[in-house]
Amino acid sequence: MSQKSILINGKIHDWTDVAVTIMGVPVSGITSINWKIDKEKELQYGSGSAPHGVGYGHMKYSCNFELTLAQAQEFEKAAHNVGKDATNYAPFLITVQYAEKKIGEGNVIEQSWDSHTVVLTDVDITSIDAGQADGNKKLTRKYTAIVGRIFFR
Repeated sequence: MSQKSILINGKIHDWTDVAVTIMGVPVSGITSINWKIDKEKELQYGSGSAPHGVGYGHMKYSCNFELTLAQAQEFEKAAHNVGKDATNYAPFLITVQYAEKKIGEGNVIEQSWDSHTVVLTDVDITSIDAGQADGNKKLTRKYTAIVGRIFFR
């Protein structure tokens, strides 16, 4: 059974609207990808009980993606060949290109699309989870990673 849609940051997209490359290789067995940008912020206090400003800290970038078992085995093959796993890969690049269909008058989907590209640099796997979700008929492997930077084009 072929996968018909992909979940990107919680929004469903048709596979025909999405192209994902990991380490420069097109990936067809991806079932979801999410990225996150955090900025540390802390209230600054002086005299009195009310804050007087906000202090800013470092930016943090992260992502997670899920692959079918067959695609995960292909992704991890190089690491397994030397007795390691995907957490041992050097930081790599992930590129996600997708189109969002526009909703026109009368809530009808129009054929003109807005194309988006998201580039995740210095992706470094921190954890690997394998399992099967309820209602999901295939085994998947989920990867969680830290990211050096996220660019939107």
